[in-house]
Amino acid sequence: MKRILVLVFALLLVFSFSVTSLFADKEEKPDVFKIGFLSSLSGTFAGVAETQKKAFILAVEEVNAKGGLDMPWGKVPVEYIVKDDEAKLDIGVRRFREMVGDGIHALTGGIWNPMSAALNEECKITPVIYIPGYVPAKDMNMKGNPSQCTFTPTFTPWSIGYISGEACINTLNKKKIFYLARADSWGTTIYEGLQAAVKEFGGEIVGYAELPQGTVDYTAVLNKVLSVKPDVFITSMFGGDAIANLKQAYDLGVYDKMTVFNTWTANIVAKGIPADALDGLYALAWFYWNLEGLDDKNVASRVKAYSDKYTARWNEPPDNMGTAPYVATQVIFQAVQKAGTFDPVKVSEVIAKEKFDVVAGRIGFREDHQAVATHATFLLKGKSAAKKKGDWDFFEVIDSYGGENILPPLAEMGY
Repeated sequence: MKRILVLVFALLLVFSFSVTSLFADKEEKPDVFKIGFLSSLSGTFAGVAETQKKAFILAVEEVNAKGGLDMPWGKVPVEYIVKDDEAKLDIGVRRFREMVGDGIHALTGGIWNPMSAALNEECKITPVIYIPGYVPAKDMNMKGNPSQCTFTPTFTPWSIGYISGEACINTLNKKKIFYLARADSWGTTIYEGLQAAVKEFGGEIVGYAELPQGTVDYTAVLNKVLSVKPDVFITSMFGGDAIANLKQAYDLGVYDKMTVFNTWTANIVAKGIPADALDGLYALAWFYWNLEGLDDKNVASRVKAYSDKYTARWNEPPDNMGTAPYVATQVIFQAVQKAGTFDPVKVSEVIAKEKFDVVAGRIGFREDHQAVATHATFLLKGKSAAKKKGDWDFFEVIDSYGGENILPPLAEMGY
């Protein structure tokens, strides 16, 4: 009897181990990779979010055209889920949780700065590979704040302010600055970076104002700008707000008295700016579809190849923040394949230590999970109507900025 019991126990142990291995094997070898896209497809930023969605879909279609992801157990196709956060924190969090319930392995997208911080906190509770396709809040990258699975392919608004200051002071030789901040973490963090650049490069902030998102009338601030007489008027307004701000600046004669500089732009924004207000406008963009004026011909060629594919798919060129989810998705796919697993923690370990080939070169990630890239952003100058070669030919490329020096010092980030 004792021998029989031992034999039965041994068989049960083997059976239990086999079943456990079977389920573990199934969990480790999914037959599909699910990636979510969450952005503000309605509201103030809807136009930009739509370009993000198009670039994201293109990235998924490209990998599926090759049969899917190259995993140790074979080719795995990619499925995507698209949801609208409506630029509302509660809705964004709810949509994220819905996608987690649908089984997503990764998430990208987004255009509203405060959303990233909220979703980063969600990823601490439910680990998901999260690379937002836009410029996240600086606080999200402070020491102790980013989840292990959260990275940004861009940078924080601090860098936009810093590069704006460097561009105005060093490249354009405009040292007296009036700055209009959007009254939220976007505008105030850009101001932090601008102040750092002014201190480093020797400029002066001679005027400051702030207005909330959705402002319609900019007259009072613009009259103040005219009275102060700076060398350059820098506005951090974006989307429809930027269009209204720049149109009124032109109508009130600001362009005749000083240089006008928009800290962040996109094709969809430029398309709405009147031709006279676009002519001579300086602006920054993390990506621009036509880099034919860039000294780095290799990167210019790579961008052209991507732009041609995008245009063939969507009948328009790729946009600034539209391309960020494309790059984020490229990083996710490459990292998953290098890790050989969909486990978000293991994939995140790969993202933290490797470099990745993306549209404008190679990027890696710093200790605070911000990307370090050679061409992190571009200085653009608006073309006159006479110089435009097509409906989407808005800017010429003046310069590019990159490297770790455009990011806030790690000490400032708490490291």
